Amino acid sequence: MTDNSKYTSLGQAFSIGNGQESALNWLKEKKIPVAVFLISGIKLEGVVTSHDQYSLLLTDSRGIQQLIYKAKISTITQTTSSKPKTGRPSFRTGKPGSSDRISDDSHRSTPAD
Repeated sequence: MTDNSKYTSLGQAFSIGNGQESALNWLKEKKIPVAVFLISGIKLEGVVTSHDQYSLLLTDSRGIQQLIYKAKISTITQTTSSKPKTGRPSFRTGKPGSSDRISDDSHRSTPAD
């Protein structure tokens, strides 16, 4: 195991260390809250408590653990809060009845007056 205490940021741990291994060890040792975005778009928040070649163990503030396969991870970022909110998926919500879909009404003609 490498000495990750010399790094002051995730970027340093990744670039100066040996990439993913150093970055994940740094996050684990410093207990930095992270947001893990899966390739499906789901966002998970928690602290990295363990990892191996194929998986990552994420623990939320309530102590709930989730084992995530690395092949399903899109992005890992540090969260700005001091405590992760949950380890549960969070979905984008809008106003009731609103939709993010763009309606294509360009093909409809309006009656001429």
